[in-house]
Amino acid sequence: MLTHFAGNAKIQKDTDTETRDVHHRKSTQLFQLQYSQPQVDSRAVTPPPVIAVLCSVLRGDAVDWPATSNGAFYDELLSESIQQGVDALIAYQLKPTVAWQNLPGFFKDELDRRLSNAVAKEMVRSRDVVALQHLMEKEGITFLIIKGGALSYTHYPKPYLRSRVDTDVFIAPGDIGPLREALIRHGYRLQGWVYKSHQFNALRVGFGGEVVKYDVHWRSNNRSKYARVISFEEAFQQAVRIPGLSSCLTLSPVHSLLQACLHRAGSTYHDPNRLIWLFDIHLLVSRMTGNEQLEFAGETVRKDVQNICLDAVQKSEQLFQTGMSHQAQELLGTEAGRDSGDGRFSNSQLALIIDDFRQLPDLSSRLGMVREFLFPPGNYLLSRYQKTGWYWVPFLYLRYFLAGAYSRITLH
Repeated sequence: MLTHFAGNAKIQKDTDTETRDVHHRKSTQLFQLQYSQPQVDSRAVTPPPVIAVLCSVLRGDAVDWPATSNGAFYDELLSESIQQGVDALIAYQLKPTVAWQNLPGFFKDELDRRLSNAVAKEMVRSRDVVALQHLMEKEGITFLIIKGGALSYTHYPKPYLRSRVDTDVFIAPGDIGPLREALIRHGYRLQGWVYKSHQFNALRVGFGGEVVKYDVHWRSNNRSKYARVISFEEAFQQAVRIPGLSSCLTLSPVHSLLQACLHRAGSTYHDPNRLIWLFDIHLLVSRMTGNEQLEFAGETVRKDVQNICLDAVQKSEQLFQTGMSHQAQELLGTEAGRDSGDGRFSNSQLALIIDDFRQLPDLSSRLGMVREFLFPPGNYLLSRYQKTGWYWVPFLYLRYFLAGAYSRITLH
């Protein structure tokens, strides 16, 4: 059981595309609205019943289960476990318990099905990750596996328990071109922006027709304020081996926790309080020594991201009783640097664009960056501005250019 790993810890993205359309219940929406407010004492917010039950199960606590005749509750609990990315964890935690025998049949059957699917998908995914690592070694390209793809091996009892739809990898800016060429040669299909979004997708059909997907990042975060907090060079210098995954490397514990905290803040289109993300933070903190926790806190202060990291740790503590030392939390509570002209510029999109231009290794990649920023595809503009008909495109280019110029000039 999850309660037996990560020291004293009691113990993704969803793996099925259909579950992306599962709607939050009203109580959960209220929880997210309250719980997402910055600079609020998260310990004063009480989660709704279904979230409270999920957290109790993940902590290994006893649960006062409603009657099996209360189908609406179990239906909501199942939907929420999928939405929060913890369905496989819930199944893994409950199956050895007496309570499992008394739960509704439809609830157990669906959790069993999803757990089996997670096992099968992980077999395909891990095989491809190892093959990719061997290919990149031959090509002389180094990458780090980050986020859930690494934590699934370093902090979870079984890799398939950390739900995710892709594997995130981190590369140096100078390896963008060589890696893309190598991926194409070895049968991967590439998608998405390369320079503007600081990442692109690589996909390949694996064993059994299962599609394996990678998110390839050359910045550790997509938001301008956090994009340069962890550089590839810094991350690689402190990288550690991933147990059970060939010679693959990942971030150090300190960098992994920093990445997990900033990932919440940088994911504009996702709920920052998704349980699987907060549970990652719980496991990372729980496995750290006191000195590592202090090192992490000191690192956040040096990089002036302590407030957002404290917010993440406190939310994890409320839901999972995460045990970060008082000393480390005091350090995380250090007042952030006041905004100044220099600080506002360094955190702006304009500053990041300038630094991106410097980091790219050759004229070809720099021209590619300019092309993405100034001349995006017409169908992208039609989709972005919700227009139909190609006669709109010239006007949309003008609107796009003026809006981008304003955003950069005003240091957003």
